[in-house]
Amino acid sequence: MWRTCFRHLLGWDFEMERSTARGGIFGHIQAFYGSSEYTERGSLHGHYLLWLDGGSNPSDIHRKLRDDDYQRRFFAFFEDIIHHHLPDVEVEINSKFDPRVERPPEHCAGDAAEWNSTFATQVKQCGEALQHHTCRAVCHKYGNTDNCRFLFPHDVVDQSSFDVDSNSVVFKCEDGTVNYFNPSILVFCRHNHDVRCILSGKSAKAAMFYISDYITKMDTKTYEMLSLLSRAVSRLPINQAEQTPVDIAKTLLHKCLAQFTRQQQIHAQQAARYVRGLGDGIPLHRTAPMLSSLLLSYIKATIEDTENVVESMTHNVTVGNGDDDDEDPVVEVDDEAEDVWIRVTTDNNGEIVECNQIHHYIYRASTLDD
Repeated sequence: MWRTCFRHLLGWDFEMERSTARGGIFGHIQAFYGSSEYTERGSLHGHYLLWLDGGSNPSDIHRKLRDDDYQRRFFAFFEDIIHHHLPDVEVEINSKFDPRVERPPEHCAGDAAEWNSTFATQVKQCGEALQHHTCRAVCHKYGNTDNCRFLFPHDVVDQSSFDVDSNSVVFKCEDGTVNYFNPSILVFCRHNHDVRCILSGKSAKAAMFYISDYITKMDTKTYEMLSLLSRAVSRLPINQAEQTPVDIAKTLLHKCLAQFTRQQQIHAQQAARYVRGLGDGIPLHRTAPMLSSLLLSYIKATIEDTENVVESMTHNVTVGNGDDDDEDPVVEVDDEAEDVWIRVTTDNNGEIVECNQIHHYIYRASTLDD
């Protein structure tokens, strides 16, 4: 389903791995990455990051928003693709109406007025069923007794605005109980969704942490976990006198892991995805996983090397005055300062030994930049 959405709504050509000439409802996409998980009912729950072609970085956007014409076009674009309210149309909605079990309407190319009316009605019906938030017990979990943990209702904002002093971008919100959505995605995909525009490093960091926490959360509840650990402990051998503490710890760890493995459950849809070799990631193109520990180690080593070089240069630089007090200070650099070396390791045959993925990425050929 997600490929159909990307192909027909977002205008992505999977064969050419680029946006189509016509583009989609968000314009032309430069790149995307998604991560998938499955709900308890077995339905796909995806998180996607889209990079729009021609998009500027937040600093450039904040600078351009000081121009009235650019600000007007900027807000017109985002208010067109991201809505925070439902159409003001009179429509009777059955309490049992579930748009997820119905097909979307067929587009009638002949009468534009009729199609616009049908589309607005569909947005209203689907929005009331899927995008309109009503607080339930799940909203007050994790200590949120008095407040909704999904931050509803949102603040109502009559008009989009940009604050020059704080660089704050505030979008219009006409209904604080409606989640951010795109009308075309709502009508043709017929599922609840949340569409956000990331305009700062802080927002990007928040989205990254939210997605990471969501896809890495454990399916096993706390009480279930404690019960599994209790079973593992109860199955330990009674006579452990001949075992060392290390052996006992290894046995306990092994039994705990075995207990978790037996309890692990996945949906048939998820199993089918793994059998097809697709994994949990939905990238623009085939990618290779990069261990975060390698990246952190490289950054730490680079910083330490830089600090050592600066310290070495500082110890070999002498600053003093010339013979005449009126002359400018003289800087003398010791040419015999220690050089910085790059280690290259080879095997017994003289072949260069592979270090890690980080070096492969940093020193990649220019042909791989795209």
